[in-house]
Amino acid sequence: MRAPEGAILGLWDGHESGVAILWDGALVFALSEERPARRKRASGFPTLALAKALDFAAARRIPISEVALAGRWGRAPLRLLEPWYAASDPHRSPFSLSSRLVRAWENHLPKLPIGREFEGRLGLLPVLHRLTAALGRRPPLRVVPHHAAHAASALLGGIGDAPLVVTWDAYGEGAAATAGPPDGPDRVLPVTAGVASLYGGVTVALGFKEGDEGKIMGLACRGDPAASRDRFLALFRIRQGVPELTRPLTPGRLRRLLDGLSLEDAAAGLQEATEQIAEGWIRARVEARGGPVRLLLAGGLFANVRLNQRLSRIPGVRSLYVFPNMGDGGLAAGAAHAAWMDHVGAPADAVRSMALGVEHSAAQVEQAVRAAGLPWRRVADPGAAAAARLMGGQVVCLHSGRDEFGPRALGHRSILFSPRVPGLPERINEALGRDGFMPFAPVLAAEEAGRLLGSPPADLDLSTMTVAVDATEPFRGTCPAAVHLDGTTRPQVVPKDGPARVRRILEALPGLGGPPALINTSFNLHGEPIVHTPGDALRTFSRAGFEALYIGDLEIRGPHAPR
Repeated sequence: MRAPEGAILGLWDGHESGVAILWDGALVFALSEERPARRKRASGFPTLALAKALDFAAARRIPISEVALAGRWGRAPLRLLEPWYAASDPHRSPFSLSSRLVRAWENHLPKLPIGREFEGRLGLLPVLHRLTAALGRRPPLRVVPHHAAHAASALLGGIGDAPLVVTWDAYGEGAAATAGPPDGPDRVLPVTAGVASLYGGVTVALGFKEGDEGKIMGLACRGDPAASRDRFLALFRIRQGVPELTRPLTPGRLRRLLDGLSLEDAAAGLQEATEQIAEGWIRARVEARGGPVRLLLAGGLFANVRLNQRLSRIPGVRSLYVFPNMGDGGLAAGAAHAAWMDHVGAPADAVRSMALGVEHSAAQVEQAVRAAGLPWRRVADPGAAAAARLMGGQVVCLHSGRDEFGPRALGHRSILFSPRVPGLPERINEALGRDGFMPFAPVLAAEEAGRLLGSPPADLDLSTMTVAVDATEPFRGTCPAAVHLDGTTRPQVVPKDGPARVRRILEALPGLGGPPALINTSFNLHGEPIVHTPGDALRTFSRAGFEALYIGDLEIRGPHAPR
C-alpha cells in the first residue's frame, strides 16, 4: 500500500453537504455548503463549497487525484432530482410524505443486492457530471458507505490505545448505529433502533424545527424526567441487548405520547430515555472489549453533549473523542479519510484544529469594511484591544482566519462577552433571536481548566465543545451564565497553540483584572449559518447592534460603542 499521488477530495451531497481535502496525510481543508450558500443545513451538491475547495487547492498547487463520495446506496432519486432536493430538504418535516419515501428507499435498498448495484451506479451519473464540469476532467471516484464515512471521521481524532469506534444517527443505508475496531464494525444496529429518530421526531412534535434537537437538550434541565421517561422507554424493547422500536413513529402516536406533558417534562424524559438506551448498548460494547478503551464517536446522536458526558463515565472508558462535525456535515471529511486509509492502511494525522475553511485576504477585508460604512481603525494588538472592551462590559465579535468546520464557533467566528456583567446574556439572546433557555458556553485557557472544571473520569478533548462536564463551585461563581441548571457546562478549553486571537484575549484579561473565562457563542443570527465572509460578519454585527468587531488587524465600531 502507498499514499495516493495527489490529494483526495471528499464530498457529501446529502443533508448538510460539504467538501474536504486530505493531502499528504492531513486534513487541510473542509467546508460545509451552508456557509457560502447562507442556507442553514444546506443540502444537495455542494457547488459553492466545492469551488472554494478547488480555489484553495489551486492556490497551493495541490493536485486532486481522486474523489471520495459519501453515500453508496439510496441516493439516486435525490441526485437525479437535485434542484428539488437542494431547495426542499432543510425545510421538510421528518414526517412528510417525501421524507418517509426517501427514508424507506434508502433503508430498504441495501437489502436488495441486485437492485442496489443498479441504483448505486445510476446515482453516480449526476455526481460525475457535476464533478467533471468543476474539475475539467472526469475524476476517479471512490464511494464510501454512510456509516463507514462517519467512522473514518471519528478516526481523525487519533486512534490511541484500544480504540472502539461508534457511529449513531437516525439512519444511513439501512443502519442506525455501528460499533467496532478501526478496521470495521463488528456490531450494527438496524434503523429500528430508532433512538436518534425518536429524538428528532419529538423535537418536531413539540413545535420546533428539524435540526433543533439542541433546544430539547437545553429544555431538559428544566423538567422532571420521571414525568415522561417511562413513556419513551416503553416504545422500545431490548432483545439480545439490541434496542428496537416496537412501532413506527407517526405524528399521531407522538401527539398521544406527549399529551398532558409540559415542554420541559417531555424534554427531560426524552433526554433521560435516550441516555439510558444509548449508554446500555455502548456499555455492552465497552465491556465486551475486556479492558480500558478509547471511545471514538461520530454521527448526529453525539451532538448531544450530556449524552457524551454520560458515556465518558462508563467504567472502562479511558478516553473519549467526538468528531467536532459529528453529524452528516462531517461525512465529506470521513469519506476522504476512508479513501486515504484504503490506500495507506493506516490513519492520517490527527486533526489539531477545525479551522479548515476559507481565509479572506487583507484586501478583501478592507474592501468589505469600507463598503459597510462603519467607523474603523487599525490596531497593533487586536487581542489586547478586544480584552479591554470586554472588561468594559462590551460585546466583541471575532472574524479571524479560516472558518471552523462544524456547528460550533471556536474563536474564529465567535461572539464574546464577560460573564461578570449583569444582563448581558439577556441582551445577547434578544439581539441574536436566541431562545432564553439555551445555555451559553465558556471559553478558558487550558491552564485554568483543572481549577475551574475539575478532573473528569476519562481523558476528554474539551477544545471543541463536544462534551459536557461538571462545573466546580469556583466556576459556578465566576461564570454563572455558562453553567446549566444541572450544574454542567460545555467548555472550550484553549491550549497555548489554540486559536490565536482568543488565546491572546484570554492572556490579556488577568492583567486587566478580568475573569478567567469568557462566554463564547456563535457569530450568527438565530436561524442563519455562522458568518462566512467579512461581509456576512459586518451585516450580522450591524443588525445585532454590538460594540466592536475585529477582522484581521481592523477594529470596527458599532454606532453606540465608546472610542
